[in-house]
Amino acid sequence: METVVLSFSGGRTSAYMTKYMLDNYKDKYNFIVLFANTGQEHPKTLDFVHNCDKYFNFNTVWIEAVVHHGQRKGNTAKVVTYDTADREGTPFEEVIKKHGVPNKSFPMCTRELKQRPIMSYMRSLGYKPRNYKIALGIRADETRRVSTSARQKNVIYPLVDAGVDKDMILDWWKDQEFDLEILEHQGNCTWCWKKSDRKHFLNIEENPSWYEFPKRMEKLYNHVGPQKDKSIPRNFFRFNRDTETMFKLYELSKNNIIPISKIEHGYGCSESCEIFPTEETNG
Repeated sequence: METVVLSFSGGRTSAYMTKYMLDNYKDKYNFIVLFANTGQEHPKTLDFVHNCDKYFNFNTVWIEAVVHHGQRKGNTAKVVTYDTADREGTPFEEVIKKHGVPNKSFPMCTRELKQRPIMSYMRSLGYKPRNYKIALGIRADETRRVSTSARQKNVIYPLVDAGVDKDMILDWWKDQEFDLEILEHQGNCTWCWKKSDRKHFLNIEENPSWYEFPKRMEKLYNHVGPQKDKSIPRNFFRFNRDTETMFKLYELSKNNIIPISKIEHGYGCSESCEIFPTEETNG
C-alpha cells in the first residue's frame, strides 16, 4: 500500500484535506499525518491541531526542527506532543542562529522549520523521498500555488483534483463543533514577515507583544548568514525594515488603519505556510 504524508499546516484547508483523505482513501493509502511546529504558532493553532486529533482521530505526529550547529548537516526532527510543543520560539531561533533572519530575499523558514524536518522524520521511519507522496492543502481556487516541480517532488494536491474551493471549506467548518478561531490578520504565524503592512499594523495595535520575538532576533542575529551587502543587516519585514521601524510606521499610520471588518479576506495568513512554498510555484 502506497504511503502518503498528509502535511497538516494547522489551517482550515489542510485540516479539511486531512479529513477528506482519511475518510475517503484509507483503504488505498497508508497515511501519516504530520504537523511541524515552529514555536511561533498562534496558541489557537496548537489548540486547533489538538482538537482535530480529539474530534477527528487524525493521530497527528507533532514534530519540531532540530538544528545541527557547526555541521554541514540539514535539520532533523524530534517528536513532541500538544503538551510538550514549544511555545517560546526555540526551534525558530535555532534556525535563525544558523541561517540568519528570514525575509523576502532569504525565505528559508518554511524549508528549515517544516519541509526538512518532515523529510527527516520520514527517513527515520525508513522511507526514501521517492517512496512516499506528500499531500498539501491547496484549494482548487488557488492553483497559482501549485508547484511547477510537484511531480518531481512527489507532491499531490487532493483538493485541487476534487474541485474543493474556499466557500466549500468555510461552509463545512460552520457545521463542526470547533473551528480555528483566528482572525484573518492574525494568522497562524502571528508576526509573519509575508503579511501586508495593514495586517501588521492591526496586530501591533492589538497584540504588540507578538513582535518581541522578531525584535530580539534582529538584535541578536541580523548579521548572520549571507548578505547582499555586508554593511546592511538582514531584517524581517518588507523592504528590509526592522521591527522597530514597523512600530514607528504604525504610529504614523494608526489613525488611518482600515478596520478589521473591512480588511481583505483572502485565506493567506490565516493558514500556515505550506512546504514547497509559493516561491517555487506559478504566478
